[in-house]
Amino acid sequence: MDTMKNKDLKPYRLALLEKQGYVCPLCELELLPEDAALDHCHTTGHVRQVLHRSCNSSEGQILRWAGQRQRGSDPVAFVSNLLGYWQADYSDKPIHPSHGKPKRRVKRRKT
Repeated sequence: MDTMKNKDLKPYRLALLEKQGYVCPLCELELLPEDAALDHCHTTGHVRQVLHRSCNSSEGQILRWAGQRQRGSDPVAFVSNLLGYWQADYSDKPIHPSHGKPKRRVKRRKT
């Protein structure tokens, strides 16, 4: 595949956005052209999809965090495993004692 030219970014982003039905694939909310960012893989350079600027930023931060957190492991595998972990059924397990209790506020001393 050829490398895109900078002058082609905006028309490509807008065409892809229209093809996506003006919906962000991450948050599944309406995506307006002024909020759109053309996402790409920082490993391969390939364009992926159009995301909200904030979703694009979050995706990059999560990937960096997962890669730094689990040195030597694949950050994509870590996030994939995390999703599976969250989606598993734990209803046969007991409920943690702190669940549902109001959080205690720490009072700061006035100095």
